[in-house]
Amino acid sequence: MSAYHGDNMAKPTPPSQSLSGDDMAIVEFERAWWGSVPNKESAVRERFGLTLARYYQRLYALCETAAALEYDAVFVRQCSQAQHMRQSARRLGPEGGEGSG
Repeated sequence: MSAYHGDNMAKPTPPSQSLSGDDMAIVEFERAWWGSVPNKESAVRERFGLTLARYYQRLYALCETAAALEYDAVFVRQCSQAQHMRQSARRLGPEGGEGSG
């Protein structure tokens, strides 16, 4: 018997978890304010009530979810690459090499 017969008809399954309205707002906001701009910190505080550090923690955690990848795969990949580059730069330090000094 086929899986498409009668009551056993296959139905599309929704993603296990979708983005909340706040999560979508953060993705949309970051898309519009990509990169570092002078008044981004005040805009984040006013719009989301978060410090810039907490905003980025939430953004990067959000970008690790399947729901965010489904919502905007290109943005999530760009965001993940930017996070990786920032982490690498911090590990290397201002001189560009580990343990220099």
